[in-house]
Amino acid sequence: MMTSQKYTKTNIDKAIELFPEFPVFFQKLEPKLNELKLKLSQATDMDYYNWLDFAYLEKVNQDTKAIASKIKAKNFKNAFVIGMGGSGINALVLKNALYEFRPKAQKNSSINVIVQNNLDPVSMRSKLESIEHELDQTLFLLISKSGNTDEVKRNISTSLNFIEEKSGLDFAKLGEQLCIITEPKQNGKQNLLHDLRQELKDKSNTEVCFLENDPNIGGRFSMFSPVGMLPAELMGLDSDALLRAAKTKYQEFLNDASATIAEQAALDIFLSQEKSFSNRYSMVYSDSLDALNKFRAQLKGESLCKNNIASTIHIAGVGTVNHHSDLELLLKNNNGVILEQIFFEKTFTDHINQASLECLSSIQGQSNYQSLLDNHVKPLANYMHANNFPVVQTIITEQTESALAELLMQDMLCTVVQAGLQDEIGKFDKLDLVIRQYEVESYKSQAKKTKA
Repeated sequence: MMTSQKYTKTNIDKAIELFPEFPVFFQKLEPKLNELKLKLSQATDMDYYNWLDFAYLEKVNQDTKAIASKIKAKNFKNAFVIGMGGSGINALVLKNALYEFRPKAQKNSSINVIVQNNLDPVSMRSKLESIEHELDQTLFLLISKSGNTDEVKRNISTSLNFIEEKSGLDFAKLGEQLCIITEPKQNGKQNLLHDLRQELKDKSNTEVCFLENDPNIGGRFSMFSPVGMLPAELMGLDSDALLRAAKTKYQEFLNDASATIAEQAALDIFLSQEKSFSNRYSMVYSDSLDALNKFRAQLKGESLCKNNIASTIHIAGVGTVNHHSDLELLLKNNNGVILEQIFFEKTFTDHINQASLECLSSIQGQSNYQSLLDNHVKPLANYMHANNFPVVQTIITEQTESALAELLMQDMLCTVVQAGLQDEIGKFDKLDLVIRQYEVESYKSQAKKTKA
């Protein structure tokens, strides 16, 4: 049996303590939970669940690492990631949590990763202008599962227009500066990214770098596929460590080494369905976790906030900047809010205040990060609990690949379990229905048809 090194600690005891009827509620779900676990252990037999096929993920990661080595050998200064949703946010999470604030001496790669994860011409143009004098030293990593994502198409066009404006388009050179991650080419199915590869080959006889995005891995579950692992390698992060920790968390869940994932999923159902709590205010206490909060919002929103699925709505917050003022507003008139606090137990660096000016002598010898925990995080949790509001604390023990990967896998599994425990459509025969992707597409279609 594989056991986790406990890189994450999720404490829901204070939330459960408020509701003595929860254990009975959870017990009723256990037969369905066991059935769901059995189904998830057979992930390779299901549609859209190859993100749990670690034999495949480990194998394809060898190809990913080989391509990353070839890219690094070309001495690129920048890697510009163009993707939407999971296709872009994975790189953003890794950069933000593990690379962006890492001490300069610890950065193992000189490649500066830039991520464009929305259709915003202002930010897109600004990012391109920031590397204007390094365009010929920039890799453009284009990611789209289908190859036809509208926002990705337009951001590619913006990039090409910018390059042509500044230096002219050399098709052979352009081909050397591109890397594409998309589904394999299929007869009769249009895919802009494959068309782009073919056009550059026809015009310059250049083979554009390509990594396969497995059609059975959707965007918001693609972190441990090449979609996340190639940017990780380009940043000098350890993709093998990320995969190992994710696999360990998955095996721990299947082997009942921890009930955290099942209990978290059941608690959210219970609070939403039985106690009318509508919002989960997710407060992060580090700039390194901002992108993680966005990842979690997309994962939960696109998977759970659908018809017939009980779930709280994810609201992103930033401590300590707005944790008191925002909560004051949210708690008015007893608005149903769960407080979730996410923080590192140990960060890359801390600061112990040394002797300087006399007016600062009161904090001499004190740790700034410990002050954050003692004077802000813990008192707020205690206040909420004392006023009968549920509190969930997720503690990331260290700022490493393994710790982050464990939390990401925990979140992904918790999302599927929460949906699966409520599924009555396919009775696990079609678990892709559980995460309700068809409803996402339906809402998109309806929105497009709505006239302003």
